[in-house]
Amino acid sequence: MRVYRSTLWLLALLATSCAAMPWSSPAPSSAASAGKLTVAAGGPQSAVAITAPFAITTGPDGAVWFGEFSTNRIGRISLTGETRTFLLSDGGLIERMVTGPDDAIWFTDPTSNRIGRVDTSGSTVYVKLRVPRCGPASITLGPDGNLWFTEHVTNRIGRVTPHGTLTEFQVPGDAGLAGIAAGADGRLYFAENRGNQIGRITPDGYIDEFPLPHPGSEPNSVVRGPDNSIWFTELRSARLGRLSPDGQMTEFVLEVAAPPIGLASGPDGRLWVTFPAAHAISRVATDGNSHTFRFPASVTPMLIVAGADGSMWFSEPSGKIGRLTILGALTEYNVGANDLPIG
Repeated sequence: MRVYRSTLWLLALLATSCAAMPWSSPAPSSAASAGKLTVAAGGPQSAVAITAPFAITTGPDGAVWFGEFSTNRIGRISLTGETRTFLLSDGGLIERMVTGPDDAIWFTDPTSNRIGRVDTSGSTVYVKLRVPRCGPASITLGPDGNLWFTEHVTNRIGRVTPHGTLTEFQVPGDAGLAGIAAGADGRLYFAENRGNQIGRITPDGYIDEFPLPHPGSEPNSVVRGPDNSIWFTELRSARLGRLSPDGQMTEFVLEVAAPPIGLASGPDGRLWVTFPAAHAISRVATDGNSHTFRFPASVTPMLIVAGADGSMWFSEPSGKIGRLTILGALTEYNVGANDLPIG
């Protein structure tokens, strides 16, 4: 079974096996029809601990929201560190998440082969995908006000409206789709792990692609940078790539010799890159110059997002959420147990 490459890296870092991949053992299919919003039970679980934070985003309420790597929970942490958790229905698992146009959090759920929506009260609805085990991976808010996502296994780009209408576009070849982000030109840009390209799609489905200079680089995370270029990580080559609005490709060798996992555009006009295996975060200028914050082995930054307070917030598999100011001051908040359950 083909799997989302960044999650493979993370599983290796967390000492698990490929058998634990989200879509290797899908949940029983729902009776709900594909491509429709279906309401599911769920609600606040204030005393429930998050054991392994993974997906992360800034919520519509200004707080930081994060998903659980191994169980069906979503958490919210205020900018002062107060935490609340919610139990998702039907055993879902959050791969990536983003704030939608409707004051709710939208997420990919590869375990149950669906796209989920949870509002700030914990109420959840789902859009079931049509093809089993298609591997919904990354998700972003598009310039058209819809949610766009990648399907890693079936090599398709999906679009779902806030009302639950689903449309899918086939990407040619054996692409292995990963990260996705909206560009400044009204199009969506996505990484092709196996295709070794950055793809671009218009809202009506026209696709073109930009090959990477080095074979086997495995592009993964994608963001729109402060310079309106598309920036992306390369898992295999430890490089950061930039695709300019006019289609020019540039690559920068990162100073940390480890797989770059998380990527975010910061409030300081820099790109922020996490290196879980090296216990480090790099702050990279648009000319490629960088500064790296190195942490003790107990700090393992995974995915990262810019917070409403001007700091960078990141998930850690040890049951913590980290906050790093642009000057490098680190605060960690315990949101669960201090070990990751394996099995």
